[in-house]
Amino acid sequence: MFRANRLSPLAFLLALPVIFAVLCATVLHTHAMGSRDAKDYTAGLQILTAWEEGTGERIPVYVWYPSIRPEKLAVLDLYAISAAREGKPAEGAFPVLLMSHDAAESGLAHHTTAEFLARKGFVVIAPTHPGDNYLDTARIFIAEQITRRPDHLRKALNATLEHPELGPVADTRFMGVIGFGTGGATALMLAGAQPVTEGLRTYCTASASEEVTADPYCAPWAKTRLQSMLEVPEGRLAPPEGQEWVLPGISALAIAAPGYAMLFDAESVAPLRVPVMLMEAERNTINPPARHARHLRALLPAAPYFVFAGASAFTLHSPCPEAMRAAYPALCTDPAGTNRRSVHEAMNGLLHKFMTEEMRKDS
Repeated sequence: MFRANRLSPLAFLLALPVIFAVLCATVLHTHAMGSRDAKDYTAGLQILTAWEEGTGERIPVYVWYPSIRPEKLAVLDLYAISAAREGKPAEGAFPVLLMSHDAAESGLAHHTTAEFLARKGFVVIAPTHPGDNYLDTARIFIAEQITRRPDHLRKALNATLEHPELGPVADTRFMGVIGFGTGGATALMLAGAQPVTEGLRTYCTASASEEVTADPYCAPWAKTRLQSMLEVPEGRLAPPEGQEWVLPGISALAIAAPGYAMLFDAESVAPLRVPVMLMEAERNTINPPARHARHLRALLPAAPYFVFAGASAFTLHSPCPEAMRAAYPALCTDPAGTNRRSVHEAMNGLLHKFMTEEMRKDS
């Protein structure tokens, strides 16, 4: 029979300082590890403001974080948000996830994913990209749609770190990036990939198939606007003067239903030194998987790759309340037989698992 060894009263008293030191170290380590423990929190939400370099354009910044205050339902821009608005952050230091939305959407577009990750112990920072959102599409299909986005994430991160309540709980020792659609290109650029235009030059002439002729990038008005990218020197896009794309400290990328994949080739992704996870929306007609997600898969063969069967690009957008469904029916309608909430449950689980595993490798 197994019998535990017992300490004598004197030995126990002599051991108390050591026991106390171990307990204190454990508590401090747990606080420092943020979401590395199993605790769930409520999702707090702060709305900050940053400013675009050179133009002064306002950048709304939505920051979800672990909170100790109860969540309440609220409507923001037709989105039904469940969060503790300006709620007190939980104690600790929590890893950071930067989130970049798809073209013509907003920092709120994936709020249910951000809320989920905040409850799991992440600080999620999601700016609305100026000129590329549902209220302002001035930069759609021109070079600035791509070249200005990385600095929006940098400015959003800085605004968070400078905030008196959020800065102390945002632990930049681990920073991941989640990119949806066009935001996938942003994620790659933040980690060192260099966009080039040769693939864009041949993108709409590679085939006369029905898939190509129906491709949004190949619509006449889009091709006219994309011409600005083809006129850049040496066929390489560059950041605006005084800006850098690479954000030091990025530890992992998760890219969902990627867009603008034709801007990357084997040479342009060679500088990447971080793990990447790829997710395909099988019925994505905006960024057809065969020409975007699977193109990146071929360039990044080590990246885990997941397919959301039956999902469109819009399926990855947060579920729509009735008012949004009435205002934006296309955004809120999924292919027949596809359950948006089920897709989100799977996607959120994958994101949490991937980022948590990569975070543990870094710790």
